[in-house]
Amino acid sequence: MLFPRKVNENIIKDQARETIKRKRCKFAYDKPMYSNMKHLCTIILACVLLCSCTNGRTGEATEGDTLSLRHARHVCAVRRGDMVSIDIRNPWDTTTLLRSISVRVPVKRAAVYSATHAALLEELGLTGHIGGIFDTKYIRNSRLRDAIARGNIRDLGLSNAVNIEQVMDLQPDLLMPSPYESQGGYGRLEQMGIPIMECADYMEVSPLARAEWIRVYGLLFGVEERADSLFNSIEQRYNELKGMVAERATSRPGLLTERPLSGTWHVPCGESTTGQLYRDAGADYLFAHLPGSGANAMSIEMVLDRAMHADLWLIKSFGPLTKEQIIDDTPACKHIPARLLVCNTEEVPFFEETPFHPEYLLENLISVLHPELGLKAEHEYFK
Repeated sequence: MLFPRKVNENIIKDQARETIKRKRCKFAYDKPMYSNMKHLCTIILACVLLCSCTNGRTGEATEGDTLSLRHARHVCAVRRGDMVSIDIRNPWDTTTLLRSISVRVPVKRAAVYSATHAALLEELGLTGHIGGIFDTKYIRNSRLRDAIARGNIRDLGLSNAVNIEQVMDLQPDLLMPSPYESQGGYGRLEQMGIPIMECADYMEVSPLARAEWIRVYGLLFGVEERADSLFNSIEQRYNELKGMVAERATSRPGLLTERPLSGTWHVPCGESTTGQLYRDAGADYLFAHLPGSGANAMSIEMVLDRAMHADLWLIKSFGPLTKEQIIDDTPACKHIPARLLVCNTEEVPFFEETPFHPEYLLENLISVLHPELGLKAEHEYFK
């Protein structure tokens, strides 16, 4: 097979960028075989540009300073002077890009959609960079609540009914929504010219991969060293706890999670960050066999068939919850033999802390799954 010795490098780069822009880039480990070699060469060159980031290495085809990531696989960040380019891989179709943006850094004012990301920015010392937050009723962080009460952070209302005029009045440098499958865009927000950083971290390939997005957010807000230091400590503690279980745990208790709502039981898939966390905690998670990185909607009957083998049952609830209440709603659950532990997210900052501090949750899970290890969890979510 012969290739021309000399090619116009700029044309090839333009073709590669256009391929990425159209969201048709096939990653090196996803590509099918193509009969059209000219098309294949363009695809390969496009992939080199993106995969050099996605695999955590700086490649020759990527100009600028690439953030080298050890765990995260759905994001690529490249710094060029006071601009950062972000490529976010579509977690529901990993052969395409979810979004590509360029952001002037450091970001001075952001509109944040979730309590999770607002709490992370607060932990990084960036409260003053949060211009507004959607769905503030879910904020448990006392410092953020105080800032909202004083008017230093604007309450932007509901994230599923965005007030465009209010966002325009805020004039943020960055919008930070959490995307979901088949979302269909952001309507008029797309036309405002404000960079939209889709926070798809929750669809990452592992708990540490999700937590490593801390470093991406640190780069955007100009606190790279602080973010790197925080993630390094998280990574070290998580691996220590995981190693403890692997070396000393003497059993793997059967684990059931969540509860039925409106006739459907949503359970985390085995390859999700939550499913992997259960495995690292030494649980025999009853739905570890389910493929995928999200949650699976199952019938109550299908879940109950496996639930008979559960030793422990973990449920998150916005407000107090008892087993009697669950049985009243779903009488068939009365036969589940497992011991029930509930995380009342109205009282504890589960969604603000655990997404970017998986070591907190891992420690709590180990303490309830393996009391023989004598581990006392500093952060107790499930009680």
